[in-house]
Amino acid sequence: MARISFAVVGVVSMVGLVVACSKDEPPPATPAQPPPGYQQPQPQPQPQPSATVAPGQMATPGPTALACQNDSQCMTHRCNLQYQKCAFPCLSDADCIQGTTCFVAGGPAAACLPKPPGAQ
Repeated sequence: MARISFAVVGVVSMVGLVVACSKDEPPPATPAQPPPGYQQPQPQPQPQPSATVAPGQMATPGPTALACQNDSQCMTHRCNLQYQKCAFPCLSDADCIQGTTCFVAGGPAAACLPKPPGAQ
């Protein structure tokens, strides 16, 4: 009985190897062609903070800005209600809550930090 089982396992293994090593290659895939009249959708650019901001005007929130409905959800930044996002990164002190200042204004990591003691 052991010899029959061994023979069956051997035959099945050989068949598996022959099938796996067959020289028939799948036909090359051709790129799918869009139907006539199809237009590729164009990606929309993300709003970027502008480098110049009028006094009192808030910065356009960057792509990493958190959603908000009021300033308390933005920690030291203010909530830009027009976009319903925190004004991050900040461009001026107008983007920061009272008692904080925009540090490294206009940079990608500009953040509102507490003012140093004695600063106005």
